[in-house]
Amino acid sequence: MKTHFIVQSASASMPQSCWGRYRRVCVLEVAEGIESVGRISERDREVVQVVETWEKLNVGTTERCAYEKALTAAYALADKLNAEASS
Repeated sequence: MKTHFIVQSASASMPQSCWGRYRRVCVLEVAEGIESVGRISERDREVVQVVETWEKLNVGTTERCAYEKALTAAYALADKLNAEASS
């Protein structure tokens, strides 16, 4: 089965005492042709493996927030892994 790597984002579970928006970011290995999955879990039938996750990231108003930094790192990792897999 041919696979590739994608970046997926979802809302993070936080206690009621936390205000603001928090998200999680992950790099997933999925079957070729899949662009997004229903949930970030290895139990999802379309997910081969969860490569890396960044949890409880505050979504700020600039590109310097934790969420944007993690998203940039996740896309870089996915691009690297896709390049290695294709060569």
